[in-house]
Amino acid sequence: MQYKIESLEQLDQLLGDPQFDICRREGQTPLQAVAWHLITHKPFDINVILKGTYAHEDTIVCEPHWDDDDFREKIYKMYGPQLTLDNKELREWLETTEFEHVAAWTAKIVHRVELEKISGSYDAAQDHYAEEWYKWQDYEHCTIPPREYIDYVIAQIDEVAAHIADGKKKGMTMDEIVLHDAMWGLLPYNIDEELAAIARETLADADRMLPKRPYIWSEAGEEKYAVDMLKLAADKLTAHGYDINYGKGYSIEQGYLLTYFKRLYWREAASKTED
Repeated sequence: MQYKIESLEQLDQLLGDPQFDICRREGQTPLQAVAWHLITHKPFDINVILKGTYAHEDTIVCEPHWDDDDFREKIYKMYGPQLTLDNKELREWLETTEFEHVAAWTAKIVHRVELEKISGSYDAAQDHYAEEWYKWQDYEHCTIPPREYIDYVIAQIDEVAAHIADGKKKGMTMDEIVLHDAMWGLLPYNIDEELAAIARETLADADRMLPKRPYIWSEAGEEKYAVDMLKLAADKLTAHGYDINYGKGYSIEQGYLLTYFKRLYWREAASKTED
């Protein structure tokens, strides 16, 4: 059987049918098929996206560059800014369109793009975004309507943006915001002034404790630096009444802090040339 998607109405109906299975072999999903067309055609021109879109039950949508980091980076630079909520036209369409199943799939792609922005640099926000998976499963299994999923994604992205804006309004750098949230162990609703001050002081100490040239940057050096900084941060937090379970067992705060300081170590290494 062959599908030729010729209209938004038809696509909306198909995506809303739990029995509709488009190229779902070897991990392929409707999201990947739609996303592939979104990133290989003029972004957000639905007419261009749909014309000539085919799916066969016995074939797989080929994504020869999907795992190619250079290609992904180029695609992100070209289309990332348009497939985010910063795109006011896109946001308005997501909020108002009658084609809610198409919008739900598009919101999924927007969510992925927003996640890409902070992936590998902002653990608390990354884990906050990961909660979307449960909502998406609810939508795919038809236990919630598409509008509920769309509104959830928009609210989740707005929450992260508002939190960052709040921190910057209070004079914090992005590094300080990320460290503040690592100390909380989650993405908080508000910036805690006392914790922000601890994060600022800890970051200043972290900068001073980074190795100076000449120095051979290594995994052993990374581990020692991160462990030393975790202890320093834990001591500061304990002195102010914050308990991250240091010395007693693992905690998410400790995991975030270790990862943060390891990134800081290698970021510093990359920024300096050998003497």
